[in-house]
Amino acid sequence: MPVASWLPLRAGLTPHGLRHGHQTWLDDLGVRYVLQSERMGHEVPGMRGVYSHITPGMREAVTAGLQQLWETSLRYRARIAPHSPVGVLDALLAPFREPTNKIRSHSAPKIGHRNAGSPGRLTDRGF
Repeated sequence: MPVASWLPLRAGLTPHGLRHGHQTWLDDLGVRYVLQSERMGHEVPGMRGVYSHITPGMREAVTAGLQQLWETSLRYRARIAPHSPVGVLDALLAPFREPTNKIRSHSAPKIGHRNAGSPGRLTDRGF
């Protein structure tokens, strides 16, 4: 019996589905087949597997590419909603929030009618 479980983030989203997305990102980044295979837990078959090797530069490139995709996704998420009730996500969104010290324009005060109970006092409700 499981002690705890996670609710799905989205209907139909499975760990296997996330693998498909990761593979697509690797393809989009132009990651070499040998490194993709290692990341996905696959062996490279035949002579290609014998003679193909992963270099430190390949690892650095995939790390930089995935980092860029991650930051882009956080930037898009911050545009949708700059805060999250989930503390970890809220902290990750912080660098992508609009600065709050902007000078904002204020609308002109509304001109209302005199309040019957207070002579000379205006209200913005019109009574």
